Amino acid sequence: MRQSIWKALILASLSTFILIATPQPIAYAGFFDRIKDIYNTPEKISELEGQYIEAKEALAEQQQQLEESAKAAAEYARKQQELLEQNEQFRQQNEQLIAQNASIQAEMEQMKQDKQSLISKLINTVIIIAAVFLAYIVSLRVWRYVVWRKQRSSGGRGISG
Repeated sequence: MRQSIWKALILASLSTFILIATPQPIAYAGFFDRIKDIYNTPEKISELEGQYIEAKEALAEQQQQLEESAKAAAEYARKQQELLEQNEQFRQQNEQLIAQNASIQAEMEQMKQDKQSLISKLINTVIIIAAVFLAYIVSLRVWRYVVWRKQRSSGGRGISG
């Protein structure tokens, strides 16, 4: 048992020597640094509070900008919807006007044909009346000529003689 105590004692000595011989990390913050940090804490808290207030103001500003953007987007969507509705109304009016224009053009074409037909009938009527009048004049001349020849061939006896 003595031997195991000696072994443990040698092992503990070696461990202590190794711990002392190996370099340890240097502690930068000592007691005074901690006290200094404690006394500088209000400055750090004030600094952190200022940063918090700035961040809060920036967040409020961003929220306001987001709300304004949302309002602008809603207004844009509303205007776009109104324009789409107006466009649909104009499209329907345009279709109605196109149909109305086609109807008016058909009526104008019919009126044009009716006018041409009337003019053609009027011209034909004038030509027929002129032809009848000329035929009447020619038939009177022919009849007078025939009467004149009969009177001449019968010796001048006419109606009066």
